[in-house]
Amino acid sequence: MTSNEAALPRAAKEATVLVELSIILALVIVNGVFAAAEISVVSLRGSRLEAMIAAGSSRARAVQRLRKDPERFLATVQIGITVVGAVASAFGGASVAEDLIPLIEPLPWLGPHAGTVALGLVVALVSYLSLVLGELIPKSLALRFGEPYALWVARPLLGLSRLARPLVWFLTASSNAVLRLFGDRTNFTESRLSPEEIQQLVDEAAESGAVDPNAGEIASRALDFAGLTAAQIMVPRSRVVALSRGAPDEEVQRVVLEKGHTRMPVHDGTIDNVIGYVNVKDIVAASWKRGRVALQDIVRPAYFVTGTMRAVDLLNELRRRRMQLAIVVDETGTMSGIVTLEDLVEELVGEIYSEHDAAPPELIRAEADGSFLIDGQAPVREVNRALDLALPEGEGWSTVAGLCLELTGRIPATGEVLRTPDGTTLEIADAIPRQVRRVRLRRRAAEEAPEPGGEPAAAGATGDREAPELELD
Repeated sequence: MTSNEAALPRAAKEATVLVELSIILALVIVNGVFAAAEISVVSLRGSRLEAMIAAGSSRARAVQRLRKDPERFLATVQIGITVVGAVASAFGGASVAEDLIPLIEPLPWLGPHAGTVALGLVVALVSYLSLVLGELIPKSLALRFGEPYALWVARPLLGLSRLARPLVWFLTASSNAVLRLFGDRTNFTESRLSPEEIQQLVDEAAESGAVDPNAGEIASRALDFAGLTAAQIMVPRSRVVALSRGAPDEEVQRVVLEKGHTRMPVHDGTIDNVIGYVNVKDIVAASWKRGRVALQDIVRPAYFVTGTMRAVDLLNELRRRRMQLAIVVDETGTMSGIVTLEDLVEELVGEIYSEHDAAPPELIRAEADGSFLIDGQAPVREVNRALDLALPEGEGWSTVAGLCLELTGRIPATGEVLRTPDGTTLEIADAIPRQVRRVRLRRRAAEEAPEPGGEPAAAGATGDREAPELELD
């Protein structure tokens, strides 16, 4: 046999391998079509889709039909990706690897292992093409050119989803039969993201600039808002400004001018006997019309809630009732505090100050030594948010002062040092017999850092005074 005759089979083998590689490449591209279709159809803005439908676009209507039945659409896409990927892998392993063996056998060192090397090369090639051409590039292009691609692919996908309906039903029923043993079911649209994962996505979007930092802060607050109760948001009883039903005009005028509140509870004898609330504009109107103010004539019905009511439910209920204020009571009917619509909104967007409000108090102040001087009335959740801490919150209290009372079971004295379960140290900076006014907070790292040549500093040390260290069980 001449060298030319020997070269013919080798050339034929090379041509066969190229054809087979082209088939694998085509299958990978089909895989990319499915992957890009999923992204483009799902990410297309609803408002833009409605506008195109209103303009008479039949392709936009096809996209809408796909979006209205996401279970079938996403199942079809997943089946397409899986089937095409499996065919590409099987074809590569069965055909291409077999045809590569004669091309590798003449090579030194590799010849004895031609079968293994050929299979490894095919697996590596198919994996690379599937990731780059079948996933990464199509999805990136779909995000950039999502609208035209969704319009182009909608009709073929709609027809394919109809053809694949029996297969989708069979596969879904099969998986449900197994998942039923675990109390679950197949769902292509249900979100399994936890609040923590959503929070992480919000933080990453804000840090990357994809979302405005202020919008990210509101989204973060909204996630926290879902877990709040009326007791955690309310203005506590000790800070509630209320009027007696029989208060003389001079007293009403003094309270209105001094406090500047728009709405105030009205009680009959004691603050535990709230009969409603009054709006300042009703007081002004009554004074102008009749020359005197009779609170019992202008008082509005009160809306009473328990401290355990979810903040989300309270917000919805106040909106439904078209009210601005709710009275929080405990199980005995004793008034615990009040919650206004403004309090609820501030939990979502931060503090809102009007032109009549006094300068806001400085709740958290950083000190030169790395500690933080905190107002006793500062909400624990605001301290956690500002300082990235995990101080505990309770059902019956929500402030730093309340945390100190929970740690000690009493009102601690000035100079006492407390420690939370996460190691944060709270030193009582200012307290009176009935109230904790200010607390000095030190992070765990600062307190537990070992001193040069010695043991870690004691958490209870406060200068020359040895203060008791108290922990929450």
